[in-house]
Order: sequence, then structure tokens, then C-alpha cells
Amino acid sequence: MKKQLLTLIIIFTGIVIQAQEVEVDTIPFSLQSSLLVFKGKVNGVETHFAMDTGAGTSVITTNQSERSGVKPSGKIKVNDSNDNNSKIKKAKINELQIGSQTIKNSSCVVFDMPFLACNDYFLLGANVINQLNWKIDFENNVLYISKNAFEPSSEMVEMNVKYHKFRHFTDFKIQNLNITNCLIDTGYNDFLEASIEDSNFVQLKNKYNESVVSSKKFAMGLSSMTSADNFCFSFDGLQIANTTFDDVKIEMRANIENKIGIKFFSTLTKFLIMNNTNSKYHLALSNQPVSLSIGFDADYHLKNGKLLIVAKTFNTESSASILELDEEIKSVEGKSATDFKDDCEFLLWKFENRVKNEIEIEKINGQKIMVKKQFLKTN
Repeated sequence: MKKQLLTLIIIFTGIVIQAQEVEVDTIPFSLQSSLLVFKGKVNGVETHFAMDTGAGTSVITTNQSERSGVKPSGKIKVNDSNDNNSKIKKAKINELQIGSQTIKNSSCVVFDMPFLACNDYFLLGANVINQLNWKIDFENNVLYISKNAFEPSSEMVEMNVKYHKFRHFTDFKIQNLNITNCLIDTGYNDFLEASIEDSNFVQLKNKYNESVVSSKKFAMGLSSMTSADNFCFSFDGLQIANTTFDDVKIEMRANIENKIGIKFFSTLTKFLIMNNTNSKYHLALSNQPVSLSIGFDADYHLKNGKLLIVAKTFNTESSASILELDEEIKSVEGKSATDFKDDCEFLLWKFENRVKNEIEIEKINGQKIMVKKQFLKTN
């Protein structure tokens, strides 16, 4: 982490006025876990932060709260990404430190969401994110953070942002369709997700019907896990201001908010400015080729001491056609259910395997299947 000090000097009628120093912190980050993760401090204790503009309030795990002296007081009702609600403990954090920036008396909830707890991540919610301005360099994996707004270059695309309960929302067009109040969710690790009940997105899906890949998808929320019908395809013509984005991946299912995720920005832009001071995003476009992965043709999870198939694609190209939903399997990549000491060890191992293009799944009868990733066609 480095801190840059920018000193502004104004010369007028022979008088030199030195303006207040503007602090800009430089912090490396990683996207390897599918979230944007960087180091900060909770009450002086070094902690890995995961940035989530889709979460109105930060989330701290039980272990982190004990290490940093964050004491719960009362409960709050929350909804997760699977539209399930629950009551969880709330708390106040005396001091959050991000580079040289300090946030006092920040609200959070205390909850052991498996992915956060297993990775020991503190979920940095929009209630904290909004107090700073951010410049995210996706080419060099570097964050720049300041109390002052960043100056965009003339060629950058401007995106208007509005806030509701701290969370970030925007409007844009897809071809001739007006998409309003779309959540900007850096905690969502893909391009675009939309509700199957939204008439605009249903119209878009019908237009690309021949290329839609249907599946049963497994998703983990803050307090729930679910398998739901999912529809995936790519399209052209997402318009922000006067700029059009092509080769955009979208997934659609029921009972979700429309959201634009971190992969949209990390894939289609070189860097992103989030100026919360004036409610503007600025995007510098990337010229890199786009690869749109659907993921493996079958997904698996450890449940009650068994490895089960929890999701699969249904198109004719699927390499997992002989696997059934809820089917118990013997092993994945040579590992059986008993090879994992607990759920965390399994979850971390599973995420390490996401970088592969195929995995070997062995059925209970000993039959071995190479399950491959599918990719959407791009221009």
C-alpha cells in the first residue's frame, strides 16, 4: 500500500497559496475469489475486505468480531440474494481503516455467511463505500482511494448513480428497452442478472431465444442455498450514455433483483471511477477480447456428508447429460466427501477448481465423466 500526496499550488498576483493536501491511497486488490478483495483494518486488526456495493450494510464474521472487539447489540432483519429474510445480530465498529482513510462508528451485521467465514473476509458494504471515492484499475489490480472526487478523462463514459438505503443503482438502455433502477452490485461475480418476471428482459430473452442456454443453477446467499431455473445468453447493444457495449452476458431467474456485476466492469473496462461525492461513475473502455463462460455443465456441493449434483445445463452440448439433479456422486477430481475435514475445506477447494476448463466426476457406480465448461458465442 502506498499513499500519494498531491499538493496544489495557486499563483495569483504574486501571492502563493498552498491548498490543503489531497490524500490518495494506492492499495493492491485481487479478483481471484470472484470478489474484489483488499487489505484494511477493523479496530486496528488487519483484515481482508471484500467490496460489495450491493450490500447496504457491512458484514463481519463471528471470528473477526471477536478478534477486533466488535460487540453485537440487538438484531436486524435482512434479505439475501435468494430473497430469503432472516434476523441477524447488528453491531457498531469503532474504526475502519482503508489506507490512510478512517471511518468512525460504522454499522455492520455479524453473520457467518459460509463464503465469507471460510475465506475470513469482511464484507465492506455501501454504507462505508459511499464515504469515499474510488478508482479501480483492472489492468494492474490497484485501487486508488480518496475523500476527493477523481477527475475523469474526456474519453471516459459517464454513468449516473442513485442511492437507496446506501446501495448503488443506475439506468441504461438495452437496444430500445429502458432499464431503470438496476442495482450496481460489485458483490455479484458476473456480468448481468435479471428477473424472469421483468417484461423488458423477457422481451430480450425472446429475441435471443435460439441461443438461450437453460439450466438449474445453484446459488449461495447470505443465509440460504438454492437451486433455481436459470436462462443464460449473450446480447449486443447495452447503452450507457452514448456508448454501446456488445458481447454482454446475462442470466435470468425468478425472485431476484436486476443487477450489473463486477465482471461487467472488470471485463469491459480498463478502469472504473466511482465518485460517490457527486454520484457519478466513469468508465474507461477495454479493447481486450471477451470470453463469456457459463461455467461447468454440472455443479456439485457437499451436503450432509455427501457429494451431490446441485445444478446442470440442459442443452444438447452439455457434457453432463447423464448426471441427474440431486444425484449422489463418488468423487470430484479424485476427492470424495470423506476427504474434507469440514465444509470450509470443501468450499475453498471447490473455488480453486473454478479456474479449470474441465473436471472429472465419478458416479457411485464408478463411471467417470469429464464435465466441461461452456462458453457463449461472442462477436
